[in-house]
Amino acid sequence: MYDYVLQYGFDMESQNYIQSIKDFLRNNGIKDRERNWLPHITIDLYNCKNQNEFINKLDTIMEYIKEFYIEFKNLNTCNDETLYIEPYNKKELMDLKQFFNKELNIYMLEKRKERKYIPHATLCTSDTLDKSIQLANEKFNPFTAKI
Repeated sequence: MYDYVLQYGFDMESQNYIQSIKDFLRNNGIKDRERNWLPHITIDLYNCKNQNEFINKLDTIMEYIKEFYIEFKNLNTCNDETLYIEPYNKKELMDLKQFFNKELNIYMLEKRKERKYIPHATLCTSDTLDKSIQLANEKFNPFTAKI
């Protein structure tokens, strides 16, 4: 289990666009096992015993992070069940992930410390991946999002 999930959020236009694809999949019979969260890119999962300490640390970290733009040019899959929109220019996301890892290391879940980070915006996690891909390709067009 974990206490916190840190996520990058999108500008409203990008959020609405990604959500429209997710809604299209759902409206066409795709059963999604993902939580019903707003479109996002997960940074990581964290545990902490002292909520105030963790939030203060996050407030300090956020002083160094400004909005930035990411291009999304294609769909991709993983684990034969998850369909996602893949960021094209990942350098800033990867650099920020290293920064979060360094600053929040004591809060990271041990089993995730060695996990390869693959930034992405999940569209669905489903047993009908082939159908999901076909449907998503009808709606997806490359775009640039503000994070």
